[in-house]
Amino acid sequence: MSILTAILLGLIQGLTEFIPVSSTAHLTIAATWLEVIDPAHPERWTAFMATIQLGTLAAVLSFFRTDIRLVTAAFVRENLTARRKPLSQQSNNARMAWLVALGTIPIVVVGLALKPVIEGSLTKDLSVIAGGLIGVGLLLWWADSKATFTKTSSEITFLDAIVIGLSQCLALIPGSSRSGSTIFAGLVRGLTREHAARFSFLLSIPAILGAGILEFIGELEHLSWADGGAELLAASVAALISGYWSIAFLLRFLRTHSLRPFVFYRLALGCVILFVGCAPQPPAEVPPTPAGDSAPATTTAAPSTTTTNTPINAPFAVDSAVITEVVTMQTSMGRIRIGLYGQDAPLTVENFLGLVQRRYYDNILIHRISKSFVIQLGDPRTRDASARAEWGRGGETASGEPLPEELDPTTPSARHGYMKGVVAMARKAAPQTGTSQFFICLDSASRLPHQYTIFGRVVDGLDVVERIGAVEVEPSFLGETDGIPRRPIRVKWIRTR
Repeated sequence: MSILTAILLGLIQGLTEFIPVSSTAHLTIAATWLEVIDPAHPERWTAFMATIQLGTLAAVLSFFRTDIRLVTAAFVRENLTARRKPLSQQSNNARMAWLVALGTIPIVVVGLALKPVIEGSLTKDLSVIAGGLIGVGLLLWWADSKATFTKTSSEITFLDAIVIGLSQCLALIPGSSRSGSTIFAGLVRGLTREHAARFSFLLSIPAILGAGILEFIGELEHLSWADGGAELLAASVAALISGYWSIAFLLRFLRTHSLRPFVFYRLALGCVILFVGCAPQPPAEVPPTPAGDSAPATTTAAPSTTTTNTPINAPFAVDSAVITEVVTMQTSMGRIRIGLYGQDAPLTVENFLGLVQRRYYDNILIHRISKSFVIQLGDPRTRDASARAEWGRGGETASGEPLPEELDPTTPSARHGYMKGVVAMARKAAPQTGTSQFFICLDSASRLPHQYTIFGRVVDGLDVVERIGAVEVEPSFLGETDGIPRRPIRVKWIRTR
């Protein structure tokens, strides 16, 4: 990413964070158009967004610095000192602190409760973003035409704060817009446009502060000055400057204008995304399997006993197994990218993504290595090293229930079998054997009959898989070359593209 591109993205983030048009939608569209999201390293884009969001936080803190100082001082003086007063007698500034705190509770509760959904693939869907743009746009249109515009910030009640706080939860849907959702509720409660926007911005401070800092801390490992630090700084400064300007512009604009220009823009952009961005695309060319040992792999075909010999480095495309998702797995020995066969084993892929989204695989040991055969990962019940006796006995699915049976030897992936680099769920055809474990095949796994659901393959990082498969193990009852790695190998994280 160039400095100029970073500045452009920062400007877009700042301009759209506070104007009710959705910063998420605009930043996603711009990043896609500029081709700055590296599919091999999606964590870098997450870290970039988390960092520049702090620029917009600095903008709102700077713009409302006087309000923040007065509100904080009044709250402390009238609640935490010897001069404290009953709530009914507190000043407007002290009451504003209570109103913001009360209005923040809903998004904290809902955000934590729906965290797996928010972090999942559903919220990255362009149709969801388009729906958020259009849906909240229509709500703004209705509220702007029906509002009474009789209240100012000093007249906001605790019920108003709760209603506006609940509406802020709509911002968890990408495309909805935090400011759009809260301004809509403010108008419904009778606030003027300007004062609805002002309270919206004050209410955004704890939400952006909490979410932004948590995301930033979580992505620190992906940030460095040597790897895009200058671009991050430039984008953050641009977000600060443009964010400050957009707050000032919107407050001034709403004194004499309606919200209809933003409504029309939201509707138009939503329709463009819905009918252009979500149009069916031709199937993407499936990348070839990483080159490996050229020895043929004998696999078991569908119900009959006929076998086929397919070179390990042959393109999977000949068997029509389609990659629909790509996940990146960071281990303590290197990074591995796995392509998932969403059309071939949809239930297994859905379960695997669910486990990823619920963070079951953070810091899980690679708990079994069978030399030249498989490396096995996963089971949330084995976070504790003392629970090794449970390894290999299965675990939880993403929903906590047994994974529905879907083993089908006629699927494209089954016809290829367990060739080197194939990824399969560690479960058998027997009922009630759903598990959270999965394994990656090495050369000798091609001898396995089809009994585990194949749901993907390694598309990058096969050298890392080979290095993991070659480490020393503690011998088990299966022999000297099968057991627990002598030095723990961690899965630091797994993320979807």
